[in-house]
Parts: sequence; structure tokens; C-alpha cells
Amino acid sequence: CPTHGTVKKSESGHPEARRPKRWLIDVSTSPNFHLMNYKTLPLCLSFLLSLAAVSAWADEAAEIEVKQLPTEISEPPYQIGQLVTEQGYYIDRGEDLAKINFRVVSNKMRVYWIDSDGLIAEPDARGGSVRFTSNVNARTFHNLIQLDGEVGLGSLVIVPPPHTFNLVLTLIKSDDAGDDADDYAIYPIRHVYRMDVAVDPEIPTPEMAEAP
Repeated sequence: CPTHGTVKKSESGHPEARRPKRWLIDVSTSPNFHLMNYKTLPLCLSFLLSLAAVSAWADEAAEIEVKQLPTEISEPPYQIGQLVTEQGYYIDRGEDLAKINFRVVSNKMRVYWIDSDGLIAEPDARGGSVRFTSNVNARTFHNLIQLDGEVGLGSLVIVPPPHTFNLVLTLIKSDDAGDDADDYAIYPIRHVYRMDVAVDPEIPTPEMAEAP
């Protein structure tokens, strides 16, 4: 039996140095190796971003309500959301605000707010006045009040035809308006008799009514 503690010698007679053990790692099955694969990372990130974008678009589309537009023209007295004839003088205040519509209906002055779809909108004035700056067959100054059972402002005074005149329309923005100029909106208007003619607007088609 070999003696314990003996050192194995080489052929030259010198003690043989102990060689360190080498560990072999199979990188083909290492999870860290797959994470470091730079070729697949961009593809994965691109795929995840695409999924997130599609999901966000689907959520936004689901929240959009289909706007139903009326297909019949209403008669006075008007209510919010009703489709009305095109008549009178229109004041364009920009895309985000409803147009102000001054018209003469049955020889009485009316002021309505019309949205981009030609529908009656909520007024943003509590009252107002009309002051004629040209000769008319009526008094020069008229108050505009909120109408009973109808959305808009108007005067109860008869204005005889022909309805060709210049006027200044003043609208009061709030009930507690004072001397501040910001509490009022003033618009000069040139109204001619041809504006009394009511024109039927374009009736929305089913495709237009279903458009968001």
C-alpha cells in the first residue's frame, strides 16, 4: 500500500506541481447568456412598444362616443341641440366657440348661438341690447331678454320691414355685470332684407351622423 503523505514525482525526479482544476460552463443553457443576446433585445422592445400603442389606441377609441345629429329641421321655439334653418347674420368667433346668430323672425329680433353642426347651443350671455345706427321704422334702442320656453335672447317689439339696417349688438356676459368692459361683448351688424329668407341646411346623412 502507498505511504500516506508521499508526493508524486515526475520522471525527472522532481515533485510534480498540482495543477488547478478548470471548470467548464455551458453558456448555451445559461439564462444570463440569453439576456446578453443584443440581437434579440431590439426586436423584443419593438414588439412590446407596438402592443402598448395598440392597447392605448383601442382604449381611446372605446371612449369616443358616437355623436348623433338630428335629421329634421325644427321650428321655433328652439331648444338646445335642435337643427335650425340658416337665416340672418352670423358672427364667427372661432372654431371653439358657437357662432352668434342675429335674425328677424316674424318681425321680432332674435339672437341664437349655433354650433359647428348648425345646432342650437347654450347661450353664453344673460341679456343684451340692440341699438340701430341707421334709419328704421322703429325706435332706436331695444333690450334683449331671455325668452320664455326657448333658448336664446329676443325682443318683444315688432320691427316692421324692410329689415335693412345697421345696428350694434351688445351682449351681457353675466347677471352681475358692472362697468367693466370685459363684462360685455359688442358687435356691429349690417342686416339686409335678403337675410330674412330661411334656407334649409344640409341634412346630415347616416354616415355623417355616425362620424365621431
